[in-house]
Amino acid sequence: MQELLKTPLYERQQALKTKNVSFCGWDMPIQFDGIIAEHGHCRNDVALFDTSHMGEFFFKG
Repeated sequence: MQELLKTPLYERQQALKTKNVSFCGWDMPIQFDGIIAEHGHCRNDVALFDTSHMGEFFFKG
């Protein structure tokens, strides 16, 4: 079995004790504090979606 790829945020997500699953060859988090808590956080604060498994981004400037 091939080892799953990891995004740049993987170590931080592990420190937060995420629930991870295999997704298209990547080890991806699907849950942090539970769906109700996450929904409330997204509505009342801010949320970040890690898209680094979807392609490459190049920044210049």
